[in-house]
Amino acid sequence: MTKRILSLALASVLAFGATSVFAQKGGDVLMPSESGGWLIGPVGGLNMVTYSTSEFAMLNSEPTCFTAQNGSDIAPFFGISAELPLNSEEMQNFIIIEALYDSKSSKFSSTNNSASGIPTKLNGEVGTGSVETSETADLNYLSLNVGYKYNFVPAPTPVGPGVQLCASFGMAMTGKLNQTVTVTAVNGSQTLSSSTDIKNSPPGTSLGFRVAARAQFTYDIPVTEMWVATPFVGYDQPFTKVDDTPRDWSASSAYAGIAFRILLGR
Repeated sequence: MTKRILSLALASVLAFGATSVFAQKGGDVLMPSESGGWLIGPVGGLNMVTYSTSEFAMLNSEPTCFTAQNGSDIAPFFGISAELPLNSEEMQNFIIIEALYDSKSSKFSSTNNSASGIPTKLNGEVGTGSVETSETADLNYLSLNVGYKYNFVPAPTPVGPGVQLCASFGMAMTGKLNQTVTVTAVNGSQTLSSSTDIKNSPPGTSLGFRVAARAQFTYDIPVTEMWVATPFVGYDQPFTKVDDTPRDWSASSAYAGIAFRILLGR
């Protein structure tokens, strides 16, 4: 389901860009004749988060029975994006500065999440039952992205296809592991939930500073003489681990989104 959602988002971005190509060829795009200025505005989209881990125990009390490895899910990102042209006469080369709330929250994939034939006691009644576990992570960063964007078409305002590469530096805002244990017995079932804060954990398990590279394809579409819409798709590759535990946990993402920026300084 999550892959289908992201696929639809990517298809929408590509269709939006393709439609705009024909619109520009037909002369329907609003293109200011005056050059100069810089751009700033809101940006947002969806991450298809992918966790890469070694196999680890979801419950410390049961290191071999309930295990998980890797994972994936959909999570949002949003913030402010600015484009500073290196040559205001031909807006083709830009310095990019972005501040984002970037969620890397996801589910972990269970490799052995249940056990049956276990003696259980529920509401005072003893019998044979089963135990099932799952684990998710709330993982959110405040990220600063700084990089370079190149447009293939020189023009008085950003227009057409381009490529962008940014270095991303993330400070953890939220870091929690959420475990759920469901015990099923002869007289019913009970679900127990618990959370572990890894943002403020002791040394040895703490949440780390995030460093990543973000590469993306963009398409600038002048919507009015002052506003430019930029749909984009890209990939976020981390160089750091989420924390310093033996599970060897990293969080990457493919993403799609759109920015709306206003031209200022003309």
